[in-house]
Amino acid sequence: MNIDLATIALILVISSVFQAIFIFFLSSKYPGVDHFGASCSFFALGFLFVMLQGSSDNGLVTVVIGNALLLLALIFQYLGLVNYLDLPENKWLPSIVFGFCLVLLIYFEFVFNSISLRIFFVYLSFATIALLIATTLFNIRKPPFPRQIPLLFMMYAVMSVFSGFRAIFALFSAPISNALTPTIFQIFSFSGAFIFNIIVTFTFIVMNNERMSADIRTAKEQFEQIFNLSPDASLITNLPNGKIINFNLGFLNFTGFSREEVENKSLLELNLYEQPADREKLLKAITDNQSVDDYELNFRTKNNDIRICSVSAKIIIMNNTPHIISIINDITERKKAELALIKSEEKYRFLTEFASDVIWLFNLTHNTFTYMSPSIFQLRGLTPEEAMAENLADSMTADSLQRVRANLKKNVQTFIANPKAPNTYLIEIQQPCKDGRLIWVEVSTKYRYHASGDIELVGVSRNIDKRKKAEEKVLYLSYHDQLTGLYNRRFYEEELFRLDTLRNLPIALIMADVNGLKLINDAYGHQMGDKILKEFAQILKSECRHDEIASRVGGDEFVILFSKTDRTSVENIIKRLNAAISKVRIDNIILSVSMGFAIKTDPHDDLTDVFKRAEDAMYQHKLTISPSIKKATIELIVNSIYERNHQEVIHSQLVCDYCQAIGRELGLETEALNQLGLAGLRHDIGEIAIDAAILNKSEKLSDAEWAEIKRHPEIGYHILRSVTELAEIAKFVLEHHERWDGKGYPKGLKANEITLQGRIIAIADAYCTMTTERPYCRALTDEEAIIEIKKCAGQQFDEQLARTFVEKVLKKEWPKA
Repeated sequence: MNIDLATIALILVISSVFQAIFIFFLSSKYPGVDHFGASCSFFALGFLFVMLQGSSDNGLVTVVIGNALLLLALIFQYLGLVNYLDLPENKWLPSIVFGFCLVLLIYFEFVFNSISLRIFFVYLSFATIALLIATTLFNIRKPPFPRQIPLLFMMYAVMSVFSGFRAIFALFSAPISNALTPTIFQIFSFSGAFIFNIIVTFTFIVMNNERMSADIRTAKEQFEQIFNLSPDASLITNLPNGKIINFNLGFLNFTGFSREEVENKSLLELNLYEQPADREKLLKAITDNQSVDDYELNFRTKNNDIRICSVSAKIIIMNNTPHIISIINDITERKKAELALIKSEEKYRFLTEFASDVIWLFNLTHNTFTYMSPSIFQLRGLTPEEAMAENLADSMTADSLQRVRANLKKNVQTFIANPKAPNTYLIEIQQPCKDGRLIWVEVSTKYRYHASGDIELVGVSRNIDKRKKAEEKVLYLSYHDQLTGLYNRRFYEEELFRLDTLRNLPIALIMADVNGLKLINDAYGHQMGDKILKEFAQILKSECRHDEIASRVGGDEFVILFSKTDRTSVENIIKRLNAAISKVRIDNIILSVSMGFAIKTDPHDDLTDVFKRAEDAMYQHKLTISPSIKKATIELIVNSIYERNHQEVIHSQLVCDYCQAIGRELGLETEALNQLGLAGLRHDIGEIAIDAAILNKSEKLSDAEWAEIKRHPEIGYHILRSVTELAEIAKFVLEHHERWDGKGYPKGLKANEITLQGRIIAIADAYCTMTTERPYCRALTDEEAIIEIKKCAGQQFDEQLARTFVEKVLKKEWPKA
């Protein structure tokens, strides 16, 4: 038989290549198509190597690899079919057959060269794989392709039978020299392979086309179903003329038109656009981009209702004509809801942005701030972005952070246990401002779950710095003396109760009293007295240790409380205090303090008794030094008056002399004369409390200034009365501006209600004042002054005393009427 098998092999190679190319151009979206295309490629390579056996001695390439590729091609057909048809796959048998065949090919080629055994095992492998494919196809219960599956089953069954016969025949026939020897079985093998490949490939292509057609029909049905059943309005229009080609029930429901009214009409003819120009804008957007998504415009329904719609459209080609498929979504209600939401958001944004309190959100899970209202700038001087960048440690003081973390730990556990509970809490913390200040803030918090599942803290921060400072001031004043800053009596009594324990013995008390404070208040005013008290308080603060408690328990009384202090230590402390007191000079005023102490050493002693003993010791000391201090203070007062008005020295002495002269003429005793002279000398001591500018004013005094001048007799009375030795003359000084007719001051006494000494001083003081040059008036001559006294006798002055003064003391005649 003169047939060239090399030519048939070449035809097989070429046909397999074209088959592979054709299959690879098929849609690869289906599984198995790539496997089937690879099998055609393996067939082409396999027959190419077989064709080369006649011209090559390389058995590894032409025999081993060629036959292995042909077997691999059949295996890939199996993989392609089971994947394409979604059939159960035998994962082990193809691999075992391929490996077994490859090993035997190498053995019978290079170890024990036997072409008959090679042919036997190759065709036996072909028969096994073909039988596996046929069995797999036969077991399909409901073939998806009822015409193609039986054909493929028959082809693989015939191949399995033929390959089996060919394998057996190779064992009993004479061996051939190579695969291209034109024996009857070789011719049938090559020709059958060609026919088999053509039929199987064509059948697979037909199956793929039917599957694609079925998918297209299904997709079309699904599209039509979606198109017709979609609640949104859907329609297809002709692009050139705008005619409606197709529409769904949703379109009719949306527009309110009937099917007959819509057919063969355009949207313009139906007057669906609120603004006809909107169609051109929509068409331009579609043609520029071939499609649009969520294009908003307004449509008018049959009932003239204006609806806000979102249009999604795309250009499609139907019958070689461009059409537009559109989906119209009525978003009117959504837009209304969005508008309402925007208004609501604007309202709440206004509240959060313009409220003085700071509103914030803190994600506890991620430990970050997620919102901060702008009012944080008024609170701390930070922008919202700066505040949100902070962590908890940066946003508060260390002490506040410790308390906040403890509260967070407890409150989060409570929240997790019962998320529906109110879970609102208040805490006061200190936060730093951008300028370095620390402020007190009241924080109100509520716990909630965020949409992400994180635990979120909603907080409102309020500035309570003024309130806290006021509270601190109230708390401070509740235990401190407002004037001196020392502890007050309340704190002293509480501390006394606290210290009264055995371990604090011995407990010592020092009682201190500022000497002459009332005298200073009367002479210089309470401001000077307060200055004295504050000066002594400052000495106590500087000289006492931190564990020595100094308190102001009365107007001019102080107590110093010591624990674990013996007598020697207390005496040293008093010495130290006296040394500091002796160095103080305040506007020529002497600071003098009487002190006494007592010590509790016996646990059974009552501290009240200890206090009483210290107080007694202090008063004993006060009795010793207070009179001399008062006298010294009065001398300082007098000197102060003389220093600011040198004429007062002469005036006071003249009044003294005239008073004593009148007294002698009246026959007063020596002691009475001395008292009268001293009263005349000190009659204006009360002027120490009067402003010198008022005393020396040359213009007429105002009512307020005159009222101030009238105070000096009473002030002088209080100053002098504070000294026991001067108490008697204090009354005389008080009355030296009373008048015989009762129109004087300060008491408005008249006639004999005024003491004799007061009436005498009034005459002497008036005469000296009239005859002395003053800023507010010229000095009168003696005669002018006597005439004035005569004129005022019986009104301002005691007439009898006035006459005695003129005739007996001045040695002048009493003026005639």
